[in-house]
Amino acid sequence: MKGKKPYRAAAQEAMEEAGVKGTVAQAPIGHYDYWKRRTEHFDLCRVQVYPLEVLKQMKKWPEKGERDSRWFGVEEAAHQVLEPALGQLIRSLPLHVHAPPEIVPVPALTG
Repeated sequence: MKGKKPYRAAAQEAMEEAGVKGTVAQAPIGHYDYWKRRTEHFDLCRVQVYPLEVLKQMKKWPEKGERDSRWFGVEEAAHQVLEPALGQLIRSLPLHVHAPPEIVPVPALTG
């Protein structure tokens, strides 16, 4: 998002895609790469991952009708994603937040 600091853009994406608001860390916990399909080719994209302490999940948000949203524990969330490097970042999340690892919820989106 042009003109936004990366961590603020990540928080905005979380709100638009999952309807969650909270406090986002200014430093990423890591990154992962994936191939994005375009009309005539693929682009290699690098995604910086910022932890967000969720304080509220809205009842309505911009992409609610386009995605399914569910909450998972860390290990189950890591198994839900297709990119292995993202799964590893999800598994590392308890190291970056102030909560016991077994109760760190992770919103997972499909669609």
